[in-house]
Amino acid sequence: MFRLHFAAVLAVFLALPAPGRAADLDPLVPADTTSYVSVNVRQILDAPLFKKHLLDQARDLIKNAGDANDVLSDLGFDPLKDLDRVVVCSPGGTDTDRGLILFQGNFDLAKFRKKGDDAARDNSEILKVHKVALGAGKSHMLYEVVVPNQDSSMWVALASNKLIVASPGKDYVVDALKAQGVRKKAELKNKDLQTLAEKLDPKLSISVAMLGKPLAKAAADSEIVPKPVSDALQDVEAIGGGFQVSNEVRMDLAVVGKSERGAESIRESLSKGLKLALVGLSLIGDEKNKGLATLLEVVKTIRVSGKGKLVSVSATLTADVLKDFFGKDD
Repeated sequence: MFRLHFAAVLAVFLALPAPGRAADLDPLVPADTTSYVSVNVRQILDAPLFKKHLLDQARDLIKNAGDANDVLSDLGFDPLKDLDRVVVCSPGGTDTDRGLILFQGNFDLAKFRKKGDDAARDNSEILKVHKVALGAGKSHMLYEVVVPNQDSSMWVALASNKLIVASPGKDYVVDALKAQGVRKKAELKNKDLQTLAEKLDPKLSISVAMLGKPLAKAAADSEIVPKPVSDALQDVEAIGGGFQVSNEVRMDLAVVGKSERGAESIRESLSKGLKLALVGLSLIGDEKNKGLATLLEVVKTIRVSGKGKLVSVSATLTADVLKDFFGKDD
C-alpha cells in the first residue's frame, strides 16, 4: 500500500492555513479513497461575493432551466436553499465504476421517491429501481440511472432526508448505506491521507486532499492533460489545501514532492509557467475583454514558494478585481 512519509504530511500541515476547527471525515467516505474533495456549497452561497454578484444570475439560470426547473419544482428542491455540501471521493486509477459522491442538504423524501418511481415507470430504459439487502433483515431502494454512451450506470440512493449518495459502482452505494446504519468513524486504508483530510478547515469553500501517485497515473493515462503537466505530477507525493470565498477568492495549496529535487523541479516549472502566462496575457490582453483582464490580475497574485520537499502555491482574486469584472458598484 502506498504510504506518505510522516515528514511529508507534517510539511503539508505547516503550509496550510490554520483551521478554526479540524473535523472528522464523514463516516461514509470509502476506505479506499485517495482523492478527497469537499465543496461547502452553503458557505459559497452565503459568501458576500456570491450574494452580491452571482445570486441573481443563479436564480435566473434555475428559473430558465426549462424541464430541469420543472423537475426541481416537482422534487420540492431549491439548490440555492437546500444543498449544503458535496463531497467527492475517488480511489484513483482509470476504472470508471469506483468512487462515491455525497450530497448533503435537505431533501423531501416523499417527493423524491414519487418522482423516481414515476420516471422509472415512464422511462424504464433510462431509470430502473432495485431493492437491495443491507443485512439484518434490512433493505433499501436503489435507483439505477442508465447514462447514454457509457459502460456503467450511475447508482443513487436516498439515504435520508439529509443525504443522497451516488456512485458509478453499485457496491459503493450499498456499502455507504450499511455504514450509515453503523455511524462509526471513517477509516481510510491510508492513515496519512485521513490525517491530512481531517486537518483541512471545514469552513473552507473547497477542500482538497489527495495522493500524488493516483493523480499522476490518471494524468498520464489521460488524452487531454498536457505532457508537461503530466510529467510534473510524477514528482508529487501529496496535495492539500483549498479555496476560500468571502468578498474575495483566495487559494492556498501545499504540494509535497517525492524528493527535494522533484519539489525544486515543480517550483521551477510553475515559476516558468507563470512568467510565460504573464507575458502571453500581457501581449493578448484587451481592456475590453474582462475575462482576460481578470485572469491576468489573478496570475499576478500567484506566489510559488517553499523549500525542501514543500511547494506552496497561493493566489488571490481581490474584491477590487471582482468589482471591475462584474462591473458593479458598492
